Amino acid sequence: MNIKIKEVNSFTKEIEVVVAWEDLEKSYNLEFKKFRQKISMPGYRKGRVPVTLVKSNYGKSFEVDFIDKNLDLFFRRAVGSENLNPINRAEISDLDFSEGEEFKFTAKFEVIPDYDLPNYDKIKIKLTRYTPTQTDMDKSLEEMQNRFSNLKTLEEGAKSGDYVECDLQELDESGVAIIGKKQEGRFLRLGEGYIKGDAEKSLIGIKAEESRNVIITMDDDSKVSYDVFARKVQELIKPKVDDEFAKMADPNIENMDELKKKIQKQIDKSLTDDYNSAKQNEIINWFVDKTKFSPPTSMVNNYTENMIEDLKTKSPEAKNMEDSQLKEIYKVSAERQIKWYLIQKKLIDNEKINLSEDELKDEIQKQIDEFKDRNPDVKKYFKKPQNKKKFKEDLEMKKLFKKLESSTTIKESKKTTDELRKEQEKKSGGSK
Repeated sequence: MNIKIKEVNSFTKEIEVVVAWEDLEKSYNLEFKKFRQKISMPGYRKGRVPVTLVKSNYGKSFEVDFIDKNLDLFFRRAVGSENLNPINRAEISDLDFSEGEEFKFTAKFEVIPDYDLPNYDKIKIKLTRYTPTQTDMDKSLEEMQNRFSNLKTLEEGAKSGDYVECDLQELDESGVAIIGKKQEGRFLRLGEGYIKGDAEKSLIGIKAEESRNVIITMDDDSKVSYDVFARKVQELIKPKVDDEFAKMADPNIENMDELKKKIQKQIDKSLTDDYNSAKQNEIINWFVDKTKFSPPTSMVNNYTENMIEDLKTKSPEAKNMEDSQLKEIYKVSAERQIKWYLIQKKLIDNEKINLSEDELKDEIQKQIDEFKDRNPDVKKYFKKPQNKKKFKEDLEMKKLFKKLESSTTIKESKKTTDELRKEQEKKSGGSK
């Protein structure tokens, strides 16, 4: 077997493979013998048709079968002999073979690229630590109120904070309804989500059985026009925030002071968790930016397709967008995710991070002991190999980040959560 390798780019190889007739003649003749035994023709018993007749009538058909059966075998032998590990289905071209001649083909495929990790003895990142304000407490209490609230149908028009049960019909630029772009029975709350700014103003005062045109600004700053037909307008009736409300919110609590202390602990924990998550994300960004290589196209495409499929099951807005548009939006994110996936595997190997079976068993038992009262199926969950594997990978990642964080210097700034909210509102333009 003669093999020539061409490097198309850092992650794409092209190999030209030539198998000499002498190297495949024996297997070819054996397969032809088996093939001949199945052939019957008038005047001859099955399997006794002369070779020349079989070849003249079925020779080309047999050659095609031989190619189909042996192409993958020769390809695997070729990449194995050159220590190449394809990560996608090879594109085959220039395929050529006939009896007595060489078996030739060209295969193009992707591999994991070779690259060097940056020196990560001294990682430097910037982080902001957020401190809570009274607004966090107020919002938490308001969310609790909402959970114990009731909806009252209104005859009058909607005001900020009211809910509108409606049908949404997407319109084209000329204001004509787009077929297949209607969403029925949606609930919109004025002043929340996409219904802010100009979109909210367009719906203030809308009553049941009334239609209005609304322009909504999406996450990517594109604008979509809808005809909104209100089925029902409802007001949220909230309970009074007092000791009785505290007992209703948590039966183990006696008064509002206890409830507020519990909420404050939750707020503090949430901010700490967010800080630690941001720290890991910045370390990831550091590696992705500093490690110079391009991720394989096939891996990026597969990741993007899975992301879009998942997004369309969860987001009504995404369902109305073309796949090509979503691919363009998420292309950079997918490339960075795949880069980090490959980098982290190399880091785990470099740092010799591994979880023994005994360690894994101990950690799984801790999870079972902690969650068995709240989730009786937790033991059954870990019996599934894919869940056990994912849990092991998560634990290895924790070990990796513990190591990386020990080499990380953080330049920290401080802000309040009120400042954060103002920045977020400014970034969104206050128009959604």
